[in-house]
Amino acid sequence: MKRRKIGIYFFIITFIYGLYHLFDSLSKVEGANPTNMYQKLSSKENINYLIIGDSIGRGSGATSKSSAWFTRLEKHLNSEFGIKAKRHSIVQSGATAFEGLYKLQQSEHLGKIDLTFIVFGENDRKYMDETQFSYFYEGLIRKTKQLYPDTEIITITENPLDNEAFVQAIINISSHYGAKNVDMRKPFELSGLPAEELTKDLVHPNDDGYEIYADTLIKKIRELTGSHADIAELSAPIHENADIEISSIPHVTDISGSFIHKDGIWESRKAGDTLEYQFSGPFLGVDMIRSEKGGKMDVFIDDVYITSLSAWWPLTKERYQYIVSGLEDGQHLVKFIVANEKSVNNSTDDAVIQISSILTRADQ
Repeated sequence: MKRRKIGIYFFIITFIYGLYHLFDSLSKVEGANPTNMYQKLSSKENINYLIIGDSIGRGSGATSKSSAWFTRLEKHLNSEFGIKAKRHSIVQSGATAFEGLYKLQQSEHLGKIDLTFIVFGENDRKYMDETQFSYFYEGLIRKTKQLYPDTEIITITENPLDNEAFVQAIINISSHYGAKNVDMRKPFELSGLPAEELTKDLVHPNDDGYEIYADTLIKKIRELTGSHADIAELSAPIHENADIEISSIPHVTDISGSFIHKDGIWESRKAGDTLEYQFSGPFLGVDMIRSEKGGKMDVFIDDVYITSLSAWWPLTKERYQYIVSGLEDGQHLVKFIVANEKSVNNSTDDAVIQISSILTRADQ
């Protein structure tokens, strides 16, 4: 009887010991194959990250790329976690969340992305109100998670953004999706230094300003890694029709004046020339060429003046320019009329308008 009891005890102990090693082995396997960025950092695995943003997203204002916030952050990640962070960028100076969303949709898929920084707001406030901004900002976050489901998202509130409604929109949308918001206005204020000493032009950070960006971000990432934070997730949408697909419509419905068509672009230098397109709302943008010779054009929708757009830019660049949103569903007619003036920044003797297509909802 005693031998039987000893045998049973031995069997139980052996079984428990085996279970322990099984679970220990599984936990090591899980640790060896981390599923999110914070687990990767803890395991000293390299990461891929993406920046979707405007001029601050691309580091404008720094004296060199090595002084920009992202290069400094990569150095911090390497020294603190012993990893390399491979950067991908979808950035454009002067861009809005609308342009960022369209560029993201048009970009080649980048494979597995562990972390995405979204950097918009300062330009958006010049073209739209907070409700319109919120719509495209949410659409951008949703599209990012749909394309890159394993990515963490860190949203950056830019240092010069002083529109509190836009700031709150970024906070609310970030919180809803579990994205981590970093408000760069706070460390700038805590530095005790005036904006003149931290920026190149009161907007774009200089080298010292970008050092604050990088230091603030590595501190946030360190805290999130230490707390084993969950990453952003694709929650139910806030806005109706938040899964935005932007379509390019190149088909002109009417032309007047001397517009010429070459290599897929309509071009004019004559005031009063008109280009017309039909679309069905609820938002509109335009795919245009901006350059140092850019002129101006007036935009009318259903014969109502909407805005004037400048085609000037210091470099020749294809741009995806936001025009309007919140239109009623149904057919609309947009007219682009070449203005009898050019941008104040245009110092050339030329003033050209170049349009490739309009940008609107994909279900046309």
